[in-house]
Amino acid sequence: MGDVSLMGLPGPGMPWDEVLSTLKLAEELGYSAVTTGEAWGADAFTTLAQVAMVTSKVRLGTSIVPVFGRTPANMAMAALSLDHMSKGRFFLGLGTSGKKVIEDLHGERFVKPVARMREYIDILRKAFGGDRLDHDGEFFQTSRFRLSIKPYRERLPIYLATLGASSLRMTGELADGWLPIFYAPGRVGPLVEDLRKGAEDAGRTLADIKRSPQVSIFVTRERGAVYEREREHIALYIGGMGVYYHQYMHRIGFGSEADRVREAYNSFSDRAAAAALVTDEMVEAMTIIGTPQECQDQIGRYFASGADEVRLVFSAASPEDYIQGLRAVAPG
Repeated sequence: MGDVSLMGLPGPGMPWDEVLSTLKLAEELGYSAVTTGEAWGADAFTTLAQVAMVTSKVRLGTSIVPVFGRTPANMAMAALSLDHMSKGRFFLGLGTSGKKVIEDLHGERFVKPVARMREYIDILRKAFGGDRLDHDGEFFQTSRFRLSIKPYRERLPIYLATLGASSLRMTGELADGWLPIFYAPGRVGPLVEDLRKGAEDAGRTLADIKRSPQVSIFVTRERGAVYEREREHIALYIGGMGVYYHQYMHRIGFGSEADRVREAYNSFSDRAAAAALVTDEMVEAMTIIGTPQECQDQIGRYFASGADEVRLVFSAASPEDYIQGLRAVAPG
């Protein structure tokens, strides 16, 4: 068995002091990591800095922060600072996000995201190694400066959230970990093959890349409402979050279903109709749903499919339900 960790913060409506006490409980229950990302709400680094102060063993990670929102030097300073605060428990999870978020929220042009990520990582590695940030590339031209904050350890891990073939090969070549969403056990062979090719091109193997999928989990006996909720979630990504997830569904064997969902979502602007086209098989392939024992068994499917860590996104109607679910499938 691999590691079981948390993705996202407890909720809904939980006061911040209770959030921190719940994450302390998660550490006591044996969860391996706490990760949180950034979209258009709270930023990840100040959040994790507070979590670092109330925990001592659990790993901390960003999953994910977009590389268009900060300069590489800003990102490096934040990551190195958090690694010091946590005494070497931090990993940096990066992604590109999408055109709407980057251009409409951050005001940056969403151009050549994979090429930009490659340059970004080059500068980060120099910063994490204590070297000068000398880089003359298409997107960044940096020189002379060396960060005054010394690295806490020799190698701060970088994880990448990638789905496309070229970005997966880059992940295999450069990253310490992979952060996929909608990971479907038994269906991800083509993606893993891209990882393998990238790793081999760099003289590495798949063993050098920790696979850490993000998975929604519902600890419940009331399956009907959960299926409807997840249909809406999956349809939003296929129809409303650019082309990546639509293309990804083709790669894991849900191409015709995804085509119908996307057409309904975009042609008719009918989100309910699009959600209704998400099949039970799609929900079951990418979501953990059921009693505590059923959820434990389904978590095992992810490890059997090659995952090293499963990052659980708990969905609950109340803070009490969240904690109950946390306890029900605790790895300890």
